[in-house]
Amino acid sequence: MKEADPFIEAYQVFRNSVDFKSEGRLPVAEDLVLCLLAGIPGVPADKDDSEKGTMVAVEQRVAILKAVFVETNREESDEFLDQGLMVYDEAALLAKKLLRDARSDS
Repeated sequence: MKEADPFIEAYQVFRNSVDFKSEGRLPVAEDLVLCLLAGIPGVPADKDDSEKGTMVAVEQRVAILKAVFVETNREESDEFLDQGLMVYDEAALLAKKLLRDARSDS
């Protein structure tokens, strides 16, 4: 039997924790940055403490959050979805910058 992909498992765990009844809300960048920095949702790259691993973890989190956002809001317009996805991208850039700055300060 083939072993499950750890990223897919992380996605499924997070997806199963989401209330799909709360649709039609755009994400808030500040809240997303906090989630990304706090390690929510947990992802396979969390096991790698290197700078590259930390950045990959942010990318994995954003991919999961974006997928669930689209699933949750699948009845919304493409414009709404695009706007929300841009917020995730902006939050990812800011989270990565903060992580890089924290590493360079230490």
